[in-house]
Amino acid sequence: MTTRAPAASPQRHVRRRALALLLIGTAVVHTTMFLAKPIVSYRVLALGGSEFDVGAVAAASALLPIFLAIPMGRFSDRGRVPVLLISGGIVLVAGPIGLANVESLLGVGLVNAAYGFGLLALMVAGQAVVVALSEPGEYDRNFGWFTASASLGQMLGPLLGGWVMGASSGPLLADTTTAFLTGSGVAMGALLAYGLVVVVLRGSAAFGPSMPDRGHDGAGRGSALALLRNRQLAVAVFVSFAFISGVDLLIAYLPVFGEHAGLSPSLVGAMLAIRAGLSFVTRLFLDALVRLAGRLMVILVSAAVATATMLAIVVSSGPFMLGTLMVLLGLTLGLGQPLTMTWVVEQAPQQLRATALALRITGNRVAQTTAPALAGGLSGLIGVAGPFVLAAVLLGAAGASVVPFLRSR
Repeated sequence: MTTRAPAASPQRHVRRRALALLLIGTAVVHTTMFLAKPIVSYRVLALGGSEFDVGAVAAASALLPIFLAIPMGRFSDRGRVPVLLISGGIVLVAGPIGLANVESLLGVGLVNAAYGFGLLALMVAGQAVVVALSEPGEYDRNFGWFTASASLGQMLGPLLGGWVMGASSGPLLADTTTAFLTGSGVAMGALLAYGLVVVVLRGSAAFGPSMPDRGHDGAGRGSALALLRNRQLAVAVFVSFAFISGVDLLIAYLPVFGEHAGLSPSLVGAMLAIRAGLSFVTRLFLDALVRLAGRLMVILVSAAVATATMLAIVVSSGPFMLGTLMVLLGLTLGLGQPLTMTWVVEQAPQQLRATALALRITGNRVAQTTAPALAGGLSGLIGVAGPFVLAAVLLGAAGASVVPFLRSR
């Protein structure tokens, strides 16, 4: 989230090496994160929780980041990215261990909240490094690769979690404990990769402050709210909100849908992996898609297809149809995050890009807090269809919000 002038950037071979290490670390982070997310839902169910409890616990992981994303962004602007990388990596290792050792719904919620803090630190720091290592024309490509590596982890995480759960023969609670401990072991790889990023970029401008420290929130109090006066930036934040809500609701509630439909955890894990795997592929070719159709048109089409697909899940029957719907969601849901990253960077003033990206993350965390809680309430009213209907409404609204800017072009 830190902006550098091209002349101050590290040498090209150093930037490539650091970016490669960052992508490896990001893939491992999301492997651990997306192993843990569905397993948290199963642990809540194993502890006797309801669909509402699943939503409340999922929301807990995004609670602290709502208040801390923008301060963390400013912290990274002051040259503290290495601190965020290392501390976030440590929490990534410790979080699943904590989740494996709590046996109450309150305990799961509290540990999940602390775990979300560590993931936020890595998200803020990762975006800071991408911006610092990118030339002005490289944002779509590098954010595409950055989020593609996240998709790779999102594909591997549910597969690994489903395999561990399927291979265990004990009660559901014990199976989730084994899966969490596996996730903690995997997370050690991310801590190593981020440590190497710090070593490679040590002393370079990439880790220097992006602006002088003016004391007391440097970039200026109220800057985040002032940025929202830019209509395109505000819409970009909302589009990101809608897409991240769709992904999180799918991950949190597909296991619940699977329980109702008689699908095994390993099959649900495979379904989530299909979605993530195709998101990985589309993100690799994001730059070509934008050049072909334009950024806003790609957002509009992907939001429309995802809306229809979420509604179709409600009436789906059988694993083949559900797998087909995961293919469509994989082709569409993964595009929102990288496209809105670049959109925000291009709309924000150069000196406020860190704040703008942090504002976008704050919107994402608000989504990850409110959407699962609302979905849990809807589940109590209309059953397991509630979360998918909510996701469809948000994605449809996101697509509609882009239309005025398409007409003005």
